[in-house]
Amino acid sequence: MSTTKILITGATGYIGGAILSALLNSRDAKNYEISALVRKPEYVTTLSAKGVTGILFQSLDDLTTIKEAATNHDVVINAASASHDQSAIAIIEGLAERRKNTGVHTAIIHTSGTSILADRPISGEWIDTAIYSDLDDIYSYEKNHREIYSQRVVDLAVVETGEKLGVTTFIIVPPTIYGKGNGFFSTISQQVPNLTRLAIKKGQAFVLGKGEGIWNHVHILDLAPLYTLILHSFLTKSPIPSGKPGIYFAETGEHTWLEVSQGIAKAAVAHGLLKDQAIGSISLAEAAKETGIDERLIELALGSNSRARADLSRNIGWEPSRGNLEFYAHFEAEVGAVAKEYK
Repeated sequence: MSTTKILITGATGYIGGAILSALLNSRDAKNYEISALVRKPEYVTTLSAKGVTGILFQSLDDLTTIKEAATNHDVVINAASASHDQSAIAIIEGLAERRKNTGVHTAIIHTSGTSILADRPISGEWIDTAIYSDLDDIYSYEKNHREIYSQRVVDLAVVETGEKLGVTTFIIVPPTIYGKGNGFFSTISQQVPNLTRLAIKKGQAFVLGKGEGIWNHVHILDLAPLYTLILHSFLTKSPIPSGKPGIYFAETGEHTWLEVSQGIAKAAVAHGLLKDQAIGSISLAEAAKETGIDERLIELALGSNSRARADLSRNIGWEPSRGNLEFYAHFEAEVGAVAKEYK
């Protein structure tokens, strides 16, 4: 295999960092020339020591730098934001120029999230407990959805811009991600730590409504190999779905939001962060006030149903090794990481 120039966004984050480590440790690493868009010079220094070229940019609104960087790479793994359509489009435009200038087939592997499937059970607008497979027509589901939502907007823009400009597109759609990552910067997740911090602030773990919403989960070290699998398949010209059918879920089990809060409460008591394991209930308005997050977004993120099955991902060879047992056991370590912030 000839050398492939790979650009990754979000390399200093939880997901992107784990993907970068997976690339560096993959069977094909010797054939990769990896770069990363970063915002600070010290990140460039750290990455350089790992054999990764850092490219400074200002933000995701720095579209000129993003497009130029993509123009110099064959594949871009976008793990910076699932909700910024203009940067995703700039990446694809750059990849299209790369293909035009070199004749090399180019691709983007974009990171979305299963909030694209989420309902609104707390506000009562609609309830959807259906389980969606990535073998279903997820593109049409997003295209015809009743509600405009930023992540769906970006997914559609990725697929449609890719088709228009001749760039191969893959979208990976993870649910709740948990576990300690192995990136060079951020190594803990967002949802459970943030809920833990809020529980400490309020003196009690809580749920929105009754906490009956059901979501999937995946360990960060099971998620990252799906990226390297899709990358390897693209580069070796394996016939895996891309474009409209190339939307891949990543899940290894299900949980309710109540179970998450119960896990946080139990671990927080053990670490001396809470006095008891009681679970409170708060409204969307109160949750928005406490977190500074818009009511409509927080309902999707912390109160909804979002159920998926990664049938397509498994069909192409994804083999996650962690399931429900590991998820329900992970609260101790994750809450423990937050506990260190209070010592």
